[in-house]
Amino acid sequence: MAETCDFKLAKDIAGLCDKPQVSGLKNTGWLINYDEIDFDSLTQTGNIVSQLALRSGRAYRVHVPGKTPFTGTQTAMVAGTYRNKFNKTASIVVLDSGPDVSSKVIDQLANGRFVFIFENKYKGADDKNTFEIYGLEQGLTASEITNDKYSEDTDGGWAVTLIEENAPKSGIFFFSETVAATRAAIQSLETGSVQAGE
Repeated sequence: MAETCDFKLAKDIAGLCDKPQVSGLKNTGWLINYDEIDFDSLTQTGNIVSQLALRSGRAYRVHVPGKTPFTGTQTAMVAGTYRNKFNKTASIVVLDSGPDVSSKVIDQLANGRFVFIFENKYKGADDKNTFEIYGLEQGLTASEITNDKYSEDTDGGWAVTLIEENAPKSGIFFFSETVAATRAAIQSLETGSVQAGE
């Protein structure tokens, strides 16, 4: 018999008094080329990824200074004919505009597909909210890239908007036992094609 998806609320809705929700992201995130992820060895239960591996390449660190890094990063529902889905937008500022940035970053972001791991300021009751992943289901692709030489926001650098369209899940999080273990797993991805989260 074919499986029928039955969408029913499964958790009480209430904020945490001792750990209230706070807005914002930390200043450092990580971009990974989508095609370099080893999806065959990915370990995911529900909306939580506990192990992430790369077939090749590595994760690239993205640092945006200031009080409101990655401003514009958000998830929004998209109404569908049979099922509603989500568009996830990652907003990145590149505070450089030299030839290496143009050829090795901007040209690649303009034409590639990516996964973005970022760190929420809000960790949640059990710390599982800490690291979130955009692009794991459909991949993030560029929707807008601009270099305004007089922009006060980018100081003449680049403003990059990447979007994952029609993702089935509203949120996917990376958590491997503890925040420290997950952070170490992400940092290990920076060194290149290794298992992270074992």
